[in-house]
Amino acid sequence: MVKILLAEDEQDLRFSLVHNLEFEGYDIAEACDGLDGWRQAEAGGFDLVILDIMMPGMDGLSLLKKIRTVDRNVPIMMLTAKSTEMDKVIGFEMGADDYLTKPFGLGEFLARVKALLRRNRSEKPICSKVRFLDIAIDFDNYNITKGNQNIHFSQKEFLLLKYLIQRPKQATDKGEILGAVWGYRSDATTRTIDTHIARIRRKLGDQSPNRIIQTVPTVGYKFIADLED
Repeated sequence: MVKILLAEDEQDLRFSLVHNLEFEGYDIAEACDGLDGWRQAEAGGFDLVILDIMMPGMDGLSLLKKIRTVDRNVPIMMLTAKSTEMDKVIGFEMGADDYLTKPFGLGEFLARVKALLRRNRSEKPICSKVRFLDIAIDFDNYNITKGNQNIHFSQKEFLLLKYLIQRPKQATDKGEILGAVWGYRSDATTRTIDTHIARIRRKLGDQSPNRIIQTVPTVGYKFIADLED
């Protein structure tokens, strides 16, 4: 059974989310504050973690950071009343996988949960450093080199490339990319993805015929280069 940790200090909201998640067949562990959330998260064994940002004892971002010291792979969704771009950027940089701003609809919440669980099952664990063709990437230090030359990538370009590399030879839907890299930001569209892919290809020298990122018509994109062992 899928096991989910929900750390949320608003009792009514927590009760509602737990009830509906259990109705979907998930095994739910509840935490009413950040400290209790950390005590349970540290023990591990969860398939998904859902964290409110504003919690007593330990805020959600601090809890997110601590969880990532013991588990770099468990998907984490952040719940927050904040909606500024900077808040989301900080969360994603610290290792969040998705962001949902209150108030939100139950249908969207459950859809995000299912998408994260599905994505985690299909995602290949990624090393901190990878190589393909004449390109080397250090994910921990946000560094990309082609040959002996450093290449500057924006944060979103870097996260988008990393997201595709985590799914080698697998067609990835544009809507899924928007959720993972842009957090369903209202001004981000599928055209935004296309523009970033074009920039990535240009910087990596991935011109026609594409040897790194392949376009999958009506779906999205696929990372096709062979990763070196």
